[in-house]
Formats: sequence, structure tokens, C-alpha cells
Amino acid sequence: MPPAERMERLTSLAVALRRRTPWEATDLGLAMLQRWWRPVYSVHAMVLGLVASIALALGWVFDAVWVAIVAIWWLKPVYDRAVLHVLSRAVFGGLPGPREVLRSAREWLFTGLPWALTLGRLSLARSFNLPVRQLEGQRGREARERRTVLGRRAHGNAMWLTVVCAHFETVLLWSAGALTYLLLPAQLQRQRGDELPFFDGFFDWISAATLTDGLVFVAVWLVLEPFYVAAGFALYLNRRTLLEGWDIEVALRRIAERHAVAALLLAFVFALASPVPVQAQDKDPKKEVAEVLKAPEFGHFRETMRWQRSGQPEDDGSFWEAFWRWLLGDGGKKGENPGFGIGHALARALEVLFWVAVVGVAAYLLWRARKLLPHAGSPPREPYRPPAALFGMELAPDKLPPDIADAAARLAREGKLREALSLLYRGALSELVHRRGVQLLASHTEGEAVRLAGMPYFAALVDAWRACAYARRELSSSRVEELAAGYREAFA
Repeated sequence: MPPAERMERLTSLAVALRRRTPWEATDLGLAMLQRWWRPVYSVHAMVLGLVASIALALGWVFDAVWVAIVAIWWLKPVYDRAVLHVLSRAVFGGLPGPREVLRSAREWLFTGLPWALTLGRLSLARSFNLPVRQLEGQRGREARERRTVLGRRAHGNAMWLTVVCAHFETVLLWSAGALTYLLLPAQLQRQRGDELPFFDGFFDWISAATLTDGLVFVAVWLVLEPFYVAAGFALYLNRRTLLEGWDIEVALRRIAERHAVAALLLAFVFALASPVPVQAQDKDPKKEVAEVLKAPEFGHFRETMRWQRSGQPEDDGSFWEAFWRWLLGDGGKKGENPGFGIGHALARALEVLFWVAVVGVAAYLLWRARKLLPHAGSPPREPYRPPAALFGMELAPDKLPPDIADAAARLAREGKLREALSLLYRGALSELVHRRGVQLLASHTEGEAVRLAGMPYFAALVDAWRACAYARRELSSSRVEELAAGYREAFA
């Protein structure tokens, strides 16, 4: 970019340029979003809404909503580019509208998007690296070198920004799920995550995600993603300011504008006072620059770390100083008693307490293991006896029809959907406790029964029963007949 054009853009900045710490820069990004939130969220909602609508519609048609959710999450770099396009124009004096952003989609959409959706998608500094490719147009080796230079004192902050935003996103998603759970009827629970380990319950829940879950995910990303992009962009602007001296350049330009007349007069007087023109000497520019950089004003910042053994202080002959050194543990000469040392005594006491705690924890774990593991002489456990009824349903096989699937299908065709589901539910519980050896007890919940059974069909049957019996939802006869047909396959 020519110097005149760059100076014109810098003087038109809508934010105050000054040297900031990385975290102050991220706060600047949040202030930018607070100022221009209307155009930013309008464009973001438009792009995200378009992509999410297509993905969720396809996921609903093909009964794979969870795939649509993952796809929408993976396509975040697309929405980030639209947000950055609006913020970058707003910072440099222009504020595009949604139509203008769509018309200029080629400017921000085709800026390294394949890389951003593959290997670049895994980068924790994604919001900080995005302006290098989208605004500067760097690519390949030049882009890598540019990212390295800019990220020397900001890459870690950019990574922590991603971690913090991911935690906010997780909290909002869990909060939305908890709110949905509280609004459901008291007896209608989602069995997928009941008393399951975290990852097992999460994967089971995401695989059974509904269209409502997809809308919740999209709402959370709609709110949070502009904050992430704005903070990363402000961090990038701060690094450019520190490296290229934008604040100094703008300040000098403003001083020159205020004192333009005085500067011209001074130059005229200086020209009149110099009767003999000074001939420029042939000098090597590189050597001249090297000589100038040797001045102390052009110092550089460098962090080093090395290990060094601490030495003994010299004895100056003072009695009281020697006494205090002995008391604090750093007195004495080589080969002599180093002294009592309060710090040394505290360290030894903490070491003893640490080992006492380790021994206590080990003893407790051994005691717990002895209580849990069977040992010789312990009375045998009472054999499992199938309960006569579970969840208010009799499970005796002699009280069920010979062909449960056929009987349930017949009831469904007659319009007795609740009776058909009840028969299938009773038959499934009876099969589990009498033939499959699943040790269900009267104290178990329906969610625990689903987890112990470990059968997708039984989980679907319990969902249908809860929706019909507890939530009073009308199920289609075809759905009940489908469950009846699945019963014959599951318990053949």
C-alpha cells in the first residue's frame, strides 16, 4: 500500500490508537462490537442463518440432525469472515450494510477458506490469524512468516482467547439444556444422559439431537462468535500498532497539520541561511543504518533464562548480620554448620506433612479396595429374583400373550395406541428380566433401565411410552406398528 494511502486510512481510523497490553486489546474488540453491534449482528445472522437453515433442513430430512450441528460448527470460519469484513470497514471509516456485504462476498469469502476449513480450523489462534489472510492478502510462506512476526507476543493470548470463548460457549449450551429440562413435565426426562459418564452421555445425547437442539446451538453461536472475532481483530490491530508505530505516525501527521505554516517558514529561512549547498557523499545505506541502530535509543527486547547456583554471601565481620544469616539458614562458611534456618525448618515440616498425607491417602484407598473386593469368608450374595412388577406393570410371562408383537400391532390398527405401547413395554421388561438376565430392581428409574439394557430399540420404546403416557402426545399408528415390528427383531 502506498504511504500516502496508508496515512490517509490511518487518520480515518474510528478507534484511538495507542499501545495496549494484549488483554486491553481484547477489551477494545468488545468495545468495537458494542459500538457497531447492529450491522455486525445483521450480517452475522444473515450468513449463519442461511447456512444453518440449509444444514438443519437436510439433517431433519435425512434424520441426522447431529451431523448438521457438527457441520454448522465446523463452518465457523465462513461466518467469521463476514463479521471481520464489517468490523474492518467500520474501523477504517466505512460501515457496510448487509446488501453491500453480500455483493462483495468474493472479497471476504474466497480468502483462504479451504485452508481455514481443514488444517487451519484446528488452530487455537484462529481469530488472530484471520486478518493476516483476509485483510493483508498474505498466503503461503509469506503468510506463515507474517503470522510468526505478529504472534511473537500475542499468540499465547490469542490461544487463551479461544479457550475462554469455548468455555463461555459450553456454559451457555449447558444452561440452555438445563432450562429446557426444567420446562419439561416432571416425569418426562431425557434418558440418554441419566447417570452416564460425561463423554458417553454427551455422545449419546448429541447423536439423538433434535431440531430444537440444533436451534439452541445456532442461537449460542449467533451470540458469541462476533465477540470472538472482534477480540481477535483488536489483538491484531494492537500488534500492528506496536510493530509499525501507527500511533506515532498518526501523531506526527497531526502535529504537521497543526503547524504546517510554521514548518514551511522554517524551511524557507533554513534555505536562505545555507549559502553553500552541501554535497551528498556516497555512503553505504546498510552501514549507515547499522551505525544508527547501535545507538542506545534503539534498544531491543529480549527474554533469556539460565540456571545459576546461588553462592554464599561474604562475611563482612558484623556479628548481627552473621547472626541473622545463621538464623535464616544461609550463614556459615564452606564446610561449617549452615545454621538453624527458619525457612529450612518450615520446608522440612511441610515435607513431613506431605508424606503423612500420602500415607493416609494410600491407607484409605487400600481400605476402600478391601471393602469393595470380595474376600474369603464373606457371605454369598443373594441370587437375583426378577420382580413381579416394574413401573406399575406386571411382568409375569404367563400374563402376556404368546405373540406380543402381533397383539400390539393389532391394537394399533384398532386405534388403541396407548394399550399397544403398554403391551410392548411390559413384554420388553419381561424379556429383559426373565430371559436376558438384566437385573432390574423396583428402585431403578426408567433411565437406569435403558442404560442397563443397552438396546437402542428399548431406548426408542421408552421414549415413545414417555411421550404418550406422561406428555400426553398423540403418536401415529404407523409409528406404533413400526415399534411392534421392531419388537420381533429385537427379542427374536
